[in-house]
Amino acid sequence: MLSRRTLLGSAALAGAATLAVPATARADTSTPQGWFDWIARHRDQVGALAVDADGRRVAHRPHAPQVLASTIKVVHLAAYAAAVEHGLNPDEPVRLGDWEAFYPFGGDGGAHLSALRELGIPHTDRGNALDPDATVPLDRLARAMIVFSDNAAADYLRDRLGDRALTAAAARGGWLRPDLRSFCGEVLLLLFPEFLPRSPALRPAAGDRLARRFATEPAFRDEVLARFQTAPGADAQVAWTRGHGRGSAAGLFAMHRALASGRFGETVVRRHLEEPFAALVPPGAAAVAFKGGSLPRVLTAGMTVRWPGGRAATLALLLDDVADADFAHQGPFVRAGLAALSTREGFDGFVRALRG
Repeated sequence: MLSRRTLLGSAALAGAATLAVPATARADTSTPQGWFDWIARHRDQVGALAVDADGRRVAHRPHAPQVLASTIKVVHLAAYAAAVEHGLNPDEPVRLGDWEAFYPFGGDGGAHLSALRELGIPHTDRGNALDPDATVPLDRLARAMIVFSDNAAADYLRDRLGDRALTAAAARGGWLRPDLRSFCGEVLLLLFPEFLPRSPALRPAAGDRLARRFATEPAFRDEVLARFQTAPGADAQVAWTRGHGRGSAAGLFAMHRALASGRFGETVVRRHLEEPFAALVPPGAAAVAFKGGSLPRVLTAGMTVRWPGGRAATLALLLDDVADADFAHQGPFVRAGLAALSTREGFDGFVRALRG
C-alpha cells in the first residue's frame, strides 16, 4: 500500500519562535522557526498570501500555479455547504459501497481506513468496508474529507453535486476555475502510467475515465488491486506529483476568507473546518479553520484564525521541493502558520522569511 507519508497527509499542530539561524546552516524544520528559515532559503518554491488580524498583508508569488494536494477540498466543502443551504439533507444515508466506488484499495495513505475506524465500521486491512450495503450519514463523508483527507469522500461529493456546482461555489468564494480532477483517477494514473496522456491538459480527463472504469468494471477493479502488489517507488511518485492538480495561493486564500466570512453559511463550515481543530486555537482566539495537504515533496495549508468580535487572520501557504527530512516535520509547519496568524512577532517573522 502506498504510504501516507508519501501520498497524502493532513498536518497536525503547535508554537513558534523568531530567532534566525546563520544562512549557511541547514534549516531545522523540527521547529516553527525552522520552517521560516526553510521558506527564506526556498522562496522560488513558495506561494503564499496572508493577512493578519490587524489587516497587514504579505504576498509572495500568490498567483504562481503550484500543486495543491488536499487543500483543494475546501471547494468540495463549500459546494456541499451551499447544497445544504438549498435543502440537501446532511443526514441522508449513503451506502458504503457507493462511497468506496471512488476508493481504489489505497493510495490515500490510510485516510479512508482512518475514517472507517472512527465510524466503527468493520473493514479489511486495506480499508474496505466488509458490508458495502451498510450506510452512513452524508455529513460523515464531509467530515472524513476534511479531518482525515479522505479522497473517496471528495470524489463522491464531486460526483454527487457535479462539477458545475463545485465551480460555482469556488467562484462564489473568489476562486475561478479550480482544478477539480478526480483523486481516484490520479491514483490510478500513478498505478497505470500507460494511460497518462502526452499533453498535461488531457490528464484530468484521463483520470476521470479511469475512475469511471474503477467504479463500474469489476474486472478493472481486480487489475487495480493487482497493481498495488508492485506499487511505484518514490521517484515515480515524485514525477507523478509534478502533474497533479495545481492552483494559486491567491485562490486558496480567497476561498478560506469566504468560508470564514459566512458566505456559505456557518453551520456546516464550522462543524467541519473548525470544530475538529479545537486543539489548534491560540490563546484568546475563538476558532481555527484548517485544511492541509501533502504529496511527495509537496506540503500545503490553508487556515484562518478567528477572534471574538469578528476579527480574522487567513493564510494560504504552498511549498514545493520539500525534502524527506523536512517532510516529517508537518506539526511545526502548521505551528509556524498559526504563529504568523496569531502573533505580531510570528507575522513579522513570516514577512522576513518571504522578503529577505
